[in-house]
Amino acid sequence: MKIHHCALCVLTLLVVGMTCPVVLADHTGTSAGTLADEGLYASERERFIEAYAALKGGDRKRFIELEAALKGYPLHNFLLHTDLMLRWKQIKPGRSAIKALNNFEKSSQDKSLTRSLTRRLQRRLAETDQWSLFLGLGKSQLASEMPCSRLRARSETGSLDGFDEAVVDLWISPNRPNKRCAKVLASIEAANTPPITAIWERIYQGIEARKLEPVRKTLGYLATRDRRQVERWLDAIDNPEPLLTSGKLSKDTVLNRRIIADLVVAWSKQDTAAAMTYWLKNRHDYTFFEDRYYETHRAMAMRGAYRRLPEAYGWLNAIDARDDDLELKEWRIRTVLLKEDWSQVLRSIRRLPVEEQEEDHWAYWEARALEATDHESQASAIYAELAELQSYYGFLSADRLGLDYSIRDEPVEPDPKIMAQLTDDPAFVRAREFNRVNLPWEGRREWNNAIFSMNPEELAATAVLADRWGLHDRAIYSAGKAEQKRAIGLRFPVLYRSAVARAAQENRLDPALVMGVMRRESAYIADVKSGAGAIGLMQLMPRTARYVAKLKGLDNWRGDLTDADTNIGFGSFYLRHVLDKFDNHVAMAAAGYNAGPHRVTSWLPEQVMDADRWIDTIPYTETRRYVRAVLAYTAIYEWRLTQTSLRLSQKLQPIGGRTTASY
Repeated sequence: MKIHHCALCVLTLLVVGMTCPVVLADHTGTSAGTLADEGLYASERERFIEAYAALKGGDRKRFIELEAALKGYPLHNFLLHTDLMLRWKQIKPGRSAIKALNNFEKSSQDKSLTRSLTRRLQRRLAETDQWSLFLGLGKSQLASEMPCSRLRARSETGSLDGFDEAVVDLWISPNRPNKRCAKVLASIEAANTPPITAIWERIYQGIEARKLEPVRKTLGYLATRDRRQVERWLDAIDNPEPLLTSGKLSKDTVLNRRIIADLVVAWSKQDTAAAMTYWLKNRHDYTFFEDRYYETHRAMAMRGAYRRLPEAYGWLNAIDARDDDLELKEWRIRTVLLKEDWSQVLRSIRRLPVEEQEEDHWAYWEARALEATDHESQASAIYAELAELQSYYGFLSADRLGLDYSIRDEPVEPDPKIMAQLTDDPAFVRAREFNRVNLPWEGRREWNNAIFSMNPEELAATAVLADRWGLHDRAIYSAGKAEQKRAIGLRFPVLYRSAVARAAQENRLDPALVMGVMRRESAYIADVKSGAGAIGLMQLMPRTARYVAKLKGLDNWRGDLTDADTNIGFGSFYLRHVLDKFDNHVAMAAAGYNAGPHRVTSWLPEQVMDADRWIDTIPYTETRRYVRAVLAYTAIYEWRLTQTSLRLSQKLQPIGGRTTASY
């Protein structure tokens, strides 16, 4: 295989935006070990796929015929597990279901699948009002809590006795219970007065969560004076300033302190400086508990730091940071990085715990501060040490000294005995087979459970095994868990070559940048879906995909974002779109891809600043880490594709005010 790609073209693509001809062959992901296992269960896999489809399609007769011939296949227990799950969904399960669950646990010895079955059966017993069986099953160590259903079960079986601890926990929660649970709680409340501590806790939790309906329903339990004060509190939530400055909270009472702490933080969302001015003027008139005082001041000071207010550094320094409050200590540094006050940067870094000062990101900024304060020799010594690292800060440090990047592949060479054991381990075999029968999410579950308690040597071996079997996302995961940072072949595989080459060519992108984004977004899990709803290799939100489709002239697009070609094509198009908005600035485009272009625009400085300072003062922790990772991963993929990497300094042009973005 030959890769025709030049460093000059990479530079041209990233800086100018011109197209560079690239020929990338597809990666097959096969090896001798992979080919051997392909033949081992070939017929069983076909039979399993058919049996699974029959089961899902309701053809039970065909399923039974096929299942009988799969008893030696590693995924046979999963097939039985799926059968029970579907049967319990279709019928009212009873004691026979409990017996079937026990039999499955004994015969399979699979804790993960048994846990899944136990919790499905719990839900079905609750749905079918079989409360005695539900309570019995709930005693299993594999059962889930299901507090609301447990409350209903206790009510139906006559084992409730007023506001006990479990009832209080549910009653005070600001989260709305389901209707059946709410009915039980209402009946308990009708017959019993809640404890006064529970009443206040319900009020406090409800207001903190801004779930105000249950708070208003609770006010009748309060004495007239307290009720009026809480009503004032509720009325002031959307406009805190009038109540805070009215004098109606002048008495130093527990309730007034609680109201002030809540409303001043709410006010700071609207006007941080005004709220903090009020707080600094009045805070010593009240005997706040230490924790509430700290958290209130901290919340406003951190908001000022996130909003890049010039007063933020003073606010952060106005309290003694707790030993475990690393975030506040770090934001002290970032606020003076924004100001380019290098003497304060040094002082703030040296207030960190010693072990944190030695972390590569703060070591880099210590070197930058030393360099800026005419201590070049000390700075160079730190840069030289950091330049040995294969990381974002290692690459930046190498740039400061004009050194080559320390990128090299150090393949993992596992113990043959460990490899032999892992290759035959039933859990890993199941994980492999799940991938072979198009159930990769089940394969990831199996793999992650199997490596949970392994030592680093074993973890590294599992990474090699995953790579041999073509399970590249698990190779990345295992190698990362094993801290095998130099195992580039495992951690940064070159996959989807044709799709990347095509998308890069069409959208005037460097393939290394596309791979860097893809590696950071999904670690090559094609079917992954984030908690926010982003899908696939380049983690596109469905609304973003529809926007891209519209830009591409595809009306009423209804494509599949788990399809690799579609996802890479759409993701690359959107990446080009964001790059164009930010004048081809890779760092800003990466931030925009992660957090949205409009947020990035709000973070742009009024005055020109160095890109590395801008990146490390991005308010969102996730976005800060994301940008650094994409830049580092792109450099590593440039090295993988061309055996050379462009300088990060060539990509990180200064960021010049809010007019940088093309809006």
